[in-house]
Amino acid sequence: MTTVRDLLVEEVVQFPAHERSPVPGSPATPTHGPATRLAYVLVAVLVGTTAGLSSALVSATTLHLQQILNLSVHQVAWLSTCYVMTAVSANLLLIKVRQQYGLRRFALAFLGLHAALALILVFVPGLETALLVRAISGFVAVALIPLCFFNMMQAFPARWRLRGLVLGIGVTQCAVPLAHVLAPSLLASQGWRSLFFLEAGLGLLSLAAVGMLRLPPAERVRVFEPLDLLTFVLMGSGLALIAAVLGLGRWEGWFQAQWIVASLFIAIPMLVAAGAIETSRQTPLLNLRWLGRGEVARFAVAIFMARIVLAEQAIATGVVSELGGTAQQLAALSMAMFGGAVGGVLTSALTVNAEKLARPMMLAVGVIGCAALVDSMSDGSHHLQRFYLTQAAIAFAGTFFLGPALLLGITSALQHGSRELISFIVLFGIVNALGALAGPALLGSHNDWSRATGGTPLGASLDTLRLVAVIAGFTTIYLAILLTLRIRRKLAELRAHRDAALTSQPGAAGTPTAQELDSQWRPPWPGTALTTAFAALALLGFALIMAAWKLPV
Repeated sequence: MTTVRDLLVEEVVQFPAHERSPVPGSPATPTHGPATRLAYVLVAVLVGTTAGLSSALVSATTLHLQQILNLSVHQVAWLSTCYVMTAVSANLLLIKVRQQYGLRRFALAFLGLHAALALILVFVPGLETALLVRAISGFVAVALIPLCFFNMMQAFPARWRLRGLVLGIGVTQCAVPLAHVLAPSLLASQGWRSLFFLEAGLGLLSLAAVGMLRLPPAERVRVFEPLDLLTFVLMGSGLALIAAVLGLGRWEGWFQAQWIVASLFIAIPMLVAAGAIETSRQTPLLNLRWLGRGEVARFAVAIFMARIVLAEQAIATGVVSELGGTAQQLAALSMAMFGGAVGGVLTSALTVNAEKLARPMMLAVGVIGCAALVDSMSDGSHHLQRFYLTQAAIAFAGTFFLGPALLLGITSALQHGSRELISFIVLFGIVNALGALAGPALLGSHNDWSRATGGTPLGASLDTLRLVAVIAGFTTIYLAILLTLRIRRKLAELRAHRDAALTSQPGAAGTPTAQELDSQWRPPWPGTALTTAFAALALLGFALIMAAWKLPV
């Protein structure tokens, strides 16, 4: 029998051992019926799309927003940069918030605030309001991405749960090419207002969905310590300043703007001080000693480099325009990229193998390098057709890469304990966020330099694509070396286990234990009043999405 629960109160359930999460703050994984599994999938897709589409739509319509809102190139760059600044800082804090207070409260609060601010921006446009919405979006995305993972994992049995995790992270990544598909029709409808109508509508739909369908309760523990706040202020502020430098350095001048140099002089000592505090603590916010050694740190470098080369797609899209690509051809290119991204997610989920995670990473980066090399040789309008294949391949590789990269760190961390798992998840979020800024900053600066030294716009872009191919080639070689080291270590472990088995004496057979019964937990019904409120929010969200395209409700 289901029970009526308050909106924010989490029930306390003693789940059997096989259903409990290995990490406090993550929901249990009981068995669900087919209808409930489908509901979790739909919520995961909705929440993941909301998390990824918010920032992606702004990035896809930067030039339009700059013209319509009469912004300078520096001002419009802040829209994407402040999103990353808050997201990279929130990564440090949210996991402990989830462990001590529960993720549900945080997600519901920020989803409501995000939707409200997006609606305000529709009627009160301005740079200050837009920056506030983007900053809140950074916090919301960090809360929603784990919600997408957790909901997707609920839909799969235990033996396929890693596939659910790969699908969950893939949904958030598919939002980027989806934004390029939707942007032209949105802008043709009501311009920039359509973007924020859609953003507010998705926020309200996600709020209703998360409110109606609860995740299983998670174990909550008291994890916050006084020094956590100091570490968060130092490290979060330092990372936010680094993000600001990466996001604005190209436009302000890397060594010309005084605030950029000052930010680096402030950020580096703050990060060093935070690192010194964390390494001296018994229970640090981040286990930097573990993160700084072993394959996790080495693969973090590879993830960062992969995020840089994925910025190739923005340069390639510019090349298509410079070669005379029409609006229809750009729309077809966006559809090809979206199809490639979806294909990469599905292929990664179907083929993921916890024992062979480095190989798909190496393959994906190699594909990006080859595609970038082909793009760099496309110097005429008769080469436009190439970009459909190469950009679909890069989009495929980008989503195919990310799932194994995340699983590689998770499997390594789980061998050491839950604290290391938390540290890796924070590191993964930080590396992805900063890599997403570093790629456009590096490639864009190279493109600007090539033009400044006398190159034509097309020649500079093609030269930048060649640089991407070189970086991707070195990253592939680097991953091949890491794969070789990983194989050698695995072989050494197998030999050690074999020798131990040969020298051990046979013992008494263990008494088989009875299999634990399932908990039979079901998502509780929120009650008539809350159901009515959530239904009203969902209808309002649907109406706003229809309004984004001026469609009758």
